Amino acid sequence: MIVIGLISWVLGIGLLCWVFFSLVSIVMPTMAGLIVFFWTYRMGAGLVAALPSIIAGSLVLWLFRIALTTARRPEIKLAVVLAFCFPASVAGYFATTGLAEIGISSPLMRIILGVLGAAVVGAASFARLAPDADLVTGTFPSRRN
Repeated sequence: MIVIGLISWVLGIGLLCWVFFSLVSIVMPTMAGLIVFFWTYRMGAGLVAALPSIIAGSLVLWLFRIALTTARRPEIKLAVVLAFCFPASVAGYFATTGLAEIGISSPLMRIILGVLGAAVVGAASFARLAPDADLVTGTFPSRRN
């Protein structure tokens, strides 16, 4: 029984970390959807509030993709991607610091782990949102036909 409990604990923590990491790398559409959901839910819409929240999150992600594909200059593309990566880094910092408060008593170590978590989440968000980056030159290619 102890082995089954440990295996399920590890799988559960792994699943929660995967969900957190997936949501935090695209934190702006997720937060837009959550804000619309809570606003419409408190207005009395009930669980039907999920539909406008899904639409709002999808719209923000769609606007991001449109801005990324229509921008011609690499600097503008980089600015759009960084505008999405900065909130992900902030969310990664606070999530890592919150999890570190459970087992670490030193405030300095919590801050160090929070900065490390912000760097990892920000880098992963950047890598996920900027797949067109040229690894050789370090720039975004412009798609001119």
